Amino acid sequence: VQVPEWNSEEFVEQQTLAGHVFYKYSGELVVPFNQATTYQLFRLDNQMKLVLVNDMQAEQSAASLVVNVGSSSDPQGIPGIAHALEHLLFMGTEKYPEEHDFEAFLTKYGGYTNASTNQLVTEYYFMINNEGLDGALDRFSQMFIAPLLRKDSIEREIQAIESEYRLDVHNDRQRAGHICQTTRCPQNKLSNFMGGNQKTLNSQERDLQEQLQEFFKQEYGADNMQLVVVAGGSLSNEKALVDRIVDLFSMVPKRPYKTDIAKQHPLCKQTLGTLLCYQTIGSEYSIAMEFALPEDNHMYSRDPKQYIQSLLEHEGPGSLQAFLRERSWMTSMQVSLAPAYGISPRVFEIIISATPQGFANYQEVVGSVFAFIRVVREHKVQEWYFRELQQSKQIAWLHGESMYPVTVAKALAIRMSNSWLKPEHVVSSSQLLYEYDPEAIADTMALFTPQNYRLCLGAQDIFSQESTLCKTEKYMEVRYSQDVLPEALTSDSGVESLLNSQDRQMLQFPQPNPYLTDCTLNATAEKTVSNANSNIDVFQAPQLLVRNEQCELWIRRLDSTGGAVERGSISLYIESTNALVTPRALILGDLLVRAIEKRCAAKLNLAQQAGIRARIWYSEHHLCIRVLGVQTGLQLLLQDILKQLRQLADNQVKIDVYLDEVERLSERMQLDASRVQALWQQHSLRAHPRWPVADWSRELHSVDAAALQAFVQEMLRLSYVGMLVVGQTDSEALRILEDARGVLKVKEPIPRVLRQHVRAVDILPGTYLSRFVVKNPKNADSAVSFAIYATSRNVGGRDDVGSQAALSLLAHIMETAFFDQLRTKEQLGYSVRCTYLASHLGGAGSLLLNVQGSCTPDYMCLRIEQFLIQFRSTLQGLTLSQLSALKQARATASLQMPFKVASITNFLWPQIDFGRYDFSHKHQIISRMLEMTLEELLRFWDTSVDPLRSGRRATRVVVQAWAYRGVPAMASEEVMMENPLPVIALHACLEQMGASEILLSDISRFVATSGLPLVPEDEDEDEDDEDSGELRLSIGEYQRRLAALYKAVVLEQAAGKKSLAEIDHMCTLIIKDRSFLRTALQMALEADQVVSSLLSSQPAHTPQHFSLPRTYAGAWIIPDHLCFKRMQPLCAPPSPTIRLLPKYPYL
Repeated sequence: VQVPEWNSEEFVEQQTLAGHVFYKYSGELVVPFNQATTYQLFRLDNQMKLVLVNDMQAEQSAASLVVNVGSSSDPQGIPGIAHALEHLLFMGTEKYPEEHDFEAFLTKYGGYTNASTNQLVTEYYFMINNEGLDGALDRFSQMFIAPLLRKDSIEREIQAIESEYRLDVHNDRQRAGHICQTTRCPQNKLSNFMGGNQKTLNSQERDLQEQLQEFFKQEYGADNMQLVVVAGGSLSNEKALVDRIVDLFSMVPKRPYKTDIAKQHPLCKQTLGTLLCYQTIGSEYSIAMEFALPEDNHMYSRDPKQYIQSLLEHEGPGSLQAFLRERSWMTSMQVSLAPAYGISPRVFEIIISATPQGFANYQEVVGSVFAFIRVVREHKVQEWYFRELQQSKQIAWLHGESMYPVTVAKALAIRMSNSWLKPEHVVSSSQLLYEYDPEAIADTMALFTPQNYRLCLGAQDIFSQESTLCKTEKYMEVRYSQDVLPEALTSDSGVESLLNSQDRQMLQFPQPNPYLTDCTLNATAEKTVSNANSNIDVFQAPQLLVRNEQCELWIRRLDSTGGAVERGSISLYIESTNALVTPRALILGDLLVRAIEKRCAAKLNLAQQAGIRARIWYSEHHLCIRVLGVQTGLQLLLQDILKQLRQLADNQVKIDVYLDEVERLSERMQLDASRVQALWQQHSLRAHPRWPVADWSRELHSVDAAALQAFVQEMLRLSYVGMLVVGQTDSEALRILEDARGVLKVKEPIPRVLRQHVRAVDILPGTYLSRFVVKNPKNADSAVSFAIYATSRNVGGRDDVGSQAALSLLAHIMETAFFDQLRTKEQLGYSVRCTYLASHLGGAGSLLLNVQGSCTPDYMCLRIEQFLIQFRSTLQGLTLSQLSALKQARATASLQMPFKVASITNFLWPQIDFGRYDFSHKHQIISRMLEMTLEELLRFWDTSVDPLRSGRRATRVVVQAWAYRGVPAMASEEVMMENPLPVIALHACLEQMGASEILLSDISRFVATSGLPLVPEDEDEDEDDEDSGELRLSIGEYQRRLAALYKAVVLEQAAGKKSLAEIDHMCTLIIKDRSFLRTALQMALEADQVVSSLLSSQPAHTPQHFSLPRTYAGAWIIPDHLCFKRMQPLCAPPSPTIRLLPKYPYL
């Protein structure tokens, strides 16, 4: 679609010095009220649309390019090819042939990149420090001009796609979306399998490289792309930047774009009026109603769907959600469109997360939805409600806060995929409602009938009748059935009879929103944060106004004159004597948060429409409440939340629904991805008290309504209140604090001796191994979370700031190399990440290395150690200029933060919440990092990180999450104590290949008697060492010997059970393996040369400090988190790092 305005005279022809023609839009764009940001629109000669944004306050730049091609464009019989192409564009171009050259360049300048494939669009984006923008754009453009698409890259990336697919297979949310999508109309390509996997992409019948090249040539045309570039800082030569972008992206060829997606609506006649039932892994209860809506992208200026969506999302009195919650039928509701972007007919989804009671009464739930729609229809289209919705969107977008450059680029580029957009609306697009069209709203509302929907039900024990699920979906293996809906759910009279007249009368049209006032849109009288405060330091410390035995109050002013600004925030914590002391207290805290949220749901929803967001959560040791947004409603909303908290102390409430939510949450967490569970376990080992999900889930039966009331009463009897006010005056902040304390009516302050503190564990040197098997039966992936701590014991008592600076810098330097080696080259798994993790509790920071994949956690651990051993040479080879550039890039990226209330609040609050008040800590770490020499970094590496040089002195905590269906199973403690880990890993690789007849003892003897040293990796033949005359064997020869051992063992132990052909086939696999087995064999043969707690084959002789079992090489095996913490000292409770002198000491 090309609207006429894109060829109007408002596009003025211009030309670059290189001769490329382009057209600049001279009309007026609809943009947010932010004087620090400018927007320009261009159309290149190849028809690519370009928006250039200049954010003068940003120290980083970004770009996003969206191609209007997604999984629905996959050729017949090759699901996943669009996704595969997305991966491969990063794997080298003709101009920059090195794999991951783009990522390496971005790392040099503190940036990152990513991409995603959806049904109708594929988006690519990056973020980088300003000085690297030009080189990044050059490399970015080449991805769409001349990608290499090499065969070896294709083979490896298919493995990555397979790993990504396995992540989704055991995720209930992904499975639900997949089964709903693939069971829609088969004649519509929107029902295609989106991601693909190894099976769909690997076929001997076709050349995948040729298919990818053909797909790229057919679909990736400039006239089918939108590009957004966000340039940070003041542009000294804006014209030169525009010319540079045009010159680069004018080289993207224009191609004849054709699409054949929507032969029929995704919900065609055969699909409407049907019931889809599917089985979940966890105890989910989902009721989804899918309505068929036409393609209406041309109606974006008045978008009638938004009127209906807003009414369904309303949570005030008389609303559908309030009605369902009152009956304990629902925990949450989501309203969405599928596909979310692109030109296509839509599926309007109402997805209800139901309680068991609600799911059992799903017909009444469906009847409630239609009864509410009838109420809306009977009230006709209300202009006052449309104006409220229009005003709400204006507050959110026109007066919204600034965002990170990459967020701006991504959002703009994806919204530009609507080719119906007029040029003046390219920036604003569907973020605003421009016109009131009651007829269009009424026409759209008329489509929400019992004859125009499909019902989808998902549960673990669906109907408790397995025989009803007669089909199994072939990709995600979801069990499901499809039937015709009963007449009671497809006729007007039928759905009307599902609710009695008294219930129908409880459903009402909303009342006017009290949070929406005229002053919320006063753009001239009030100052927006970004306009008024461009010269104020984002990381400036707040001022302490009040501190006494009962409370403390901090204020962060955003206006240089001390006045109020348009947006602000109020954050409050309530500390009590019963917080987090036991797992039961943690459950009660979670129930309290849920009770407050549900009781305030209506007001929270109304406030959000008025540009005010609230968050209620239980932190390590506090109940925390935050309200953020337009100043005029903040105090009112905070008062409403605190009143509900006070009422919970005075009255018992029903908590059955909340308990059910928490119980299902605990089950979901235990069914989560392996990497997530490993990270949770790592988190629980870092501090005390912290309770993993298995501990607190056992206490669910001991909690009731009386216990919750007693918990709140104790909280308000003895408590301490802390508050941070952002964007207000001193007098207003003081009044807010007093009003809050007046509502809470706290009786007594907490005596200092009773104040609770979560304390960091001061882990003693050594390697600690925590192992568990995940409970998800569909989970075939394992994971490792490998944490390397820098404690004062490791670094000779040096300062904590220096250690954290070194860890932060190392994480930045290692990130791309770690990903490239373990994910791209070795294909350990799709999820491979290296990060730095700080501690707000005063404990040691850590370098966190996370991997999830199909190989065993033992093998992952060994490969991580091997990477660390080899990476020292890379570190040592850095030149002074390279190190300086890396340090500066890390510093710029760390200090990049939009000047907005949310970012400032998020930066300050942890220091206040945890009682450290170290507001300059980030600057101290950056300053220390910029001073760090290569010698200092290497010395730190050798004492804290390197497995060889630090040996068993380093402090490392390794968490292994073993797959439920893992082959082999997790080794016992006895096996770990008696055998080196490399030998165990080699045996595991053989078992994974199917060579399960060979025993661990056989492998141990084979490695122990190997004797001859290995030929270096780059030499391929057996040869004599010229210096020593010693015979050396290649790894290939050792593979042949291992195959011979396997054959001898099988012939001896399993005579007659396997044919000679089967045995020979396995021997061939062992000999020809170039992946996990070959690497594991090499590690086992070389392990005697290594001294570490994991990779070594030498037994440990260090003293036995703990009554814990140890691995053969000396790693401590942790039986549970409490046992581990009892063996370790705790850091001192967090204490202030500055003098706390309140401005008003007598208040």
